[in-house]
Amino acid sequence: MNDNFFTPSTDSLSVYPYPNKLLEFTTQLPKVEISVKTVDEILKKVQEGKEEKISELEWVYCIYGKTGWDSKNTLISRKTSELIWRYAAKNLWLQRQLLWRLALYYNDQNQNSLASSFVESFHAFLSIENIKDILTVKIVRSLSTTNPGKELSRIACELNFTCNELITEISHALPVWIAAFKNFIEDIVPYFCSLTNPNQQQVNWLLRCLDEMSLFEYQVNAVNYLLIHVSKEVASKYPPLVTWFKENYSSAEKIHILSEQARQKLREWIGAINYTDFKKLVNLILQRLQLEEFEVNQLLRRSEFWKFYSDRFERIRILLPQKTFNTVGNQIKGDVDILKDDGSNPTEICIFDFGEWFVVEFFRGKGSETRLFPKNLKNQQILFDQHQLSVKQIRCLGGDTHDHAYLWQYYCCQWLTRRRIYPNPGTQPSQTPTEHQLGERRKKLGYWESEIRRLEEEARRYC
Repeated sequence: MNDNFFTPSTDSLSVYPYPNKLLEFTTQLPKVEISVKTVDEILKKVQEGKEEKISELEWVYCIYGKTGWDSKNTLISRKTSELIWRYAAKNLWLQRQLLWRLALYYNDQNQNSLASSFVESFHAFLSIENIKDILTVKIVRSLSTTNPGKELSRIACELNFTCNELITEISHALPVWIAAFKNFIEDIVPYFCSLTNPNQQQVNWLLRCLDEMSLFEYQVNAVNYLLIHVSKEVASKYPPLVTWFKENYSSAEKIHILSEQARQKLREWIGAINYTDFKKLVNLILQRLQLEEFEVNQLLRRSEFWKFYSDRFERIRILLPQKTFNTVGNQIKGDVDILKDDGSNPTEICIFDFGEWFVVEFFRGKGSETRLFPKNLKNQQILFDQHQLSVKQIRCLGGDTHDHAYLWQYYCCQWLTRRRIYPNPGTQPSQTPTEHQLGERRKKLGYWESEIRRLEEEARRYC
């Protein structure tokens, strides 16, 4: 191949003045000679403690050529790398070069990224005071572990960074395109599930991470994992977590994309948080209101009975008399309203949504009852959407009615089962009554039936 290109004559350049002027200018420039020392010479300065006399270009050349140099100087290969690491603690530019290449090395174990002597002497750098607290150092260390994704998740959680926020924070200092950084989003939820007792900040961090998952596939996999691995007892401690799942995955359009096991767990989560609200209300009423002994017993039995159905609650609405609301209303979260005063004896009311049925539970009173309504648009608009409701208005709706007379729990369980409302798996709300107990129940049931007829007649006159 002929490399002898045609050279234009100076006469031809005169036609075009700018190239000619450029040639004149370049001849006047001072002569610059770049002299880069050999790796031997550079490392000699390192051993003499004269690192500050090494230029950035020479450092790049030294790091690049260290693998070959080490193979010929095995006795001092690690020692020289250790000295360079120690100097890097004072030289941020050099520190960045080494950490960047070390991250690449941990990504694919390629000595073209960094000589193994640097990897083996990294501990010398870590032993220097405060070095382990540097974010990029923490992250590079995580890349050397057996589960870098989990370690990166831990760091992100501690700093309250989402995946993208952490990547943005380190993008100027580390090669953020490597596999560990691209994939650790998949380890966020497994890391969270490994926490023994997560605090509210950690829960909020998790929710921000879930919202940030741009790929729908990532979020669905994360949601499935979380639902299956976090118990309803733990989930019920964090209402915002359950609320996020209700808002994002409980709709008919979304819930079908979850696994069957995850769908069941989501129902349990929602039920558990709803029962927690119900239980909290009962406890507050017992603590704050001056109740008759029979009313206290009524409330305790209601709370104990519905505990066995907590997995089934899709939502609840709480209706309180004005006096109760004034006393405890500001401490109850969720769907809480004031009962319109219609002259009825005071009672709190809880409306449970069981999917196909609405169950209305009257907490106390001589004629207190449980009412069952099919879930249709009319009943939903009245029981859940109507702002003001009264005791008599609810009784006017009719529905199937069950007593709260002696041994009511056993028969109420059967009554609910006939409507395919089942207790939580592995639970038994009450034992089969004896003949003597049945006789006692018949007497008290007669009184209840008489009382409920009177109350329903009052309600009809009111409506």
